[in-house]
Amino acid sequence: MARRRRLNRRGKIAVGLLAALTAALFFFLGGNDKNEQREPVKSVSAGVVKEIPTVEKSDLYLTFDDGPSEESGRLLDILNEFNMKATFFMLGPHMEKNSEVVKRMKEEGFGLALHGTSHQTEEIYSGPLAPLHEMVEAQAILEEQTGVKSSLIRLPYGSVPYLTVEMRGNLSQKGFRIWDWDIDSRDWELKDERFIQHTMERIEHMIAAGEAPVVLLHDRPELIDYLPELLNFIKDKGYKTGILNEEMQPVTFHCEGRCHAFVANEG
Repeated sequence: MARRRRLNRRGKIAVGLLAALTAALFFFLGGNDKNEQREPVKSVSAGVVKEIPTVEKSDLYLTFDDGPSEESGRLLDILNEFNMKATFFMLGPHMEKNSEVVKRMKEEGFGLALHGTSHQTEEIYSGPLAPLHEMVEAQAILEEQTGVKSSLIRLPYGSVPYLTVEMRGNLSQKGFRIWDWDIDSRDWELKDERFIQHTMERIEHMIAAGEAPVVLLHDRPELIDYLPELLNFIKDKGYKTGILNEEMQPVTFHCEGRCHAFVANEG
């Protein structure tokens, strides 16, 4: 009888240990939902190949091209007032002219990216190495001013149609990551409050579809006055803005046979 009781006790101990090990295994392999990392979701929207960043679906990315301008300080003030972030794709000569605001962008946690130096189609697309040379020059200017060596680039007028496969390869070999956009605010075309309404509608549509919009805007004085209306909309909807970074998969236009070398008479 004593021997049987000892065996029963041993059996209970073994069962208890087995149950504890099973629970621990479940916790580490799948039970800890708080630490589970979501896989990126691939999607295609309006000719744009995109892998949605692993962020909340309500997030979006404001991006400003062509700066910094003389009004960039006011632009940063407005963004800070609404506690929102943005990424700036900047031109080399403009960074040299407005170096203090570039340093402020870094200090205040805005995204720093490159837009080349000329913004002239006939120059930046003039040959297979021309885009690379412009981005390397702009990269050096930004690094000299801020210590940041950004590899995030946006080609003037987008990567389609004039950025050829060879140009893309040359940029990629040097580590540059090409960003386009999936919402064109059309601020460059409409130039008044109409671009705000257009952008708000597109943001709502994309977020409802579970995508994280990358919005094209421009750092131009005449457009900054309308920005608070857009930021009010974003705030009221509870959307959060973020900055683009080196780890994210870029939103990039897909050639689909549309990419070709620039010919002067096309300009």
